[in-house]
Amino acid sequence: MADNPGKICVSCGRLSNQYVEFKCPNCGEGNIIRCYGCREKHTKYRCTKCEFEGP
Repeated sequence: MADNPGKICVSCGRLSNQYVEFKCPNCGEGNIIRCYGCREKHTKYRCTKCEFEGP
């Protein structure tokens, strides 16, 4: 089993192993990846497919 290198947070742009990934609540197509820190701070994110901005 390979180590998980993590994913890039769409809010801060940093690589993180502690993240949540979900589909855009507006279009349902874009993948939103947010690190633990940005979720805790309620940092805004933007969908790359439809430009929806969420808290």
